[in-house]
Amino acid sequence: MTFFEVFCANTLSVGMTTIFYVAAAIQLFGEIPYKNRKHCRDIFNSLLLYLFACAFFGTIFYKTGLFAWPHNGGEIIYAYISISGMMLFLRVMYQKPYGVCLVTSVFIMILHDVGWNLADVFSPKKVYDLSILSDRMEYMFLEWVVIPLGLLLVILLLYKTNARELFGQWEEQKPKLAVLVFLGFYPILTQIIQEAVDYSARDIGYNPATAMFFLMVVYMIFIYTGREGIQQKRIEDQNVSLRQQGAYIENLEGLQREVRRFRHDFKNMMSGMYLQAEEGNIEAIQSYIHEMTEDFDLQVGSQIRLMNQLANIRVTEVKGLFLEKMKTMQEEDIHWELEVLKPFEKTRIRSTDLCRCLGILLDNAMEEVQGRKDGRIHIMISSQNGYTTFRVKNTLYTSLDFHKVGTPGYSTKGKDRGIGLDNYKKILGRYEKTLPLTTIQDGYFIQEIKIQEA
Repeated sequence: MTFFEVFCANTLSVGMTTIFYVAAAIQLFGEIPYKNRKHCRDIFNSLLLYLFACAFFGTIFYKTGLFAWPHNGGEIIYAYISISGMMLFLRVMYQKPYGVCLVTSVFIMILHDVGWNLADVFSPKKVYDLSILSDRMEYMFLEWVVIPLGLLLVILLLYKTNARELFGQWEEQKPKLAVLVFLGFYPILTQIIQEAVDYSARDIGYNPATAMFFLMVVYMIFIYTGREGIQQKRIEDQNVSLRQQGAYIENLEGLQREVRRFRHDFKNMMSGMYLQAEEGNIEAIQSYIHEMTEDFDLQVGSQIRLMNQLANIRVTEVKGLFLEKMKTMQEEDIHWELEVLKPFEKTRIRSTDLCRCLGILLDNAMEEVQGRKDGRIHIMISSQNGYTTFRVKNTLYTSLDFHKVGTPGYSTKGKDRGIGLDNYKKILGRYEKTLPLTTIQDGYFIQEIKIQEA
């Protein structure tokens, strides 16, 4: 066969493998985030580049005899080429960290090997003489019917076992170096294990149990990491609950002091009202009562409303962030208000990324109004009509170039600043259907995150 004929045959074979890789990635990561036409073109171009690169290198390895190297050396090198290409493709498609993309590409390769093993159950014969019509027909049936069915079964297993949730829990904990190294050596370790189990695997063939063994190991890593994440989240929930209880106690103590003060001054206030009542000055009495209730509402009612608003935040990490910032603002005597229109229970953005974004917005707002007696910060959370909106509004004192806000290095605070909002935009840029908004209105600097949940 000529180089071109082998290349075309490899392109068809690699195309089927690539379809499986993409389908498995979607099962693990979710739907592909759509940002704009450029992102779609980048995904399409990188997919074609991966497809043709794998087919091209496969053809070279076949024609030069590299696949016939002892200990399957050519197969191992080709496997690393495929893993590297798939890692880069996943990086373009989902814009995940390289470590996550590496582990995902290796895991998908393991799943592909398992699919092949399932297909081999129906075809124990490993060598075909393509010059014989019956062998050629059997090989074509295996290649284009049995193997796709085996790969389809693996995709269904991913869907039925809810692998996305398990994978997401592992991703939340961030890949550890030991896991990256272990999975990075998968092609080499596979060959070592195969040779240890079956001497014939030194030159050709493989043991089907190897892929299943690695699949079980990877699942155990995911399950262990997921449990570790659940335990860590429980500890965080308990810490947040303790901080919330501490905030409640502080506010109750403040309420108690205010009530004592009002009780102490009540007789004096009533005496003043009694004299005005004897004089028949109804307007003065009404004004006096209005001032008294306003004072009471300012000192007591505002604290009650604040705790009610905090109770409407049902996401533990976000509540913990607001409790921490609330304590800081109270210590620095910063006036702030929190408004949660409806109970906030969940959002499609990872809680860690959401807290990073909100923390950046709150820190910038606090820095702007710090030391200003008339400085104000207003925070609003709205969860309704299929959208979740976070808005941070603060009094603006410094002049800024609105069009440069969020660009690397730009800041009104001096050099080597402006990193926060740049990171903020990069984090949100990883999520689809998420709209950040920045505006200036009536002397206030407003930052808003609008998330389409449906």
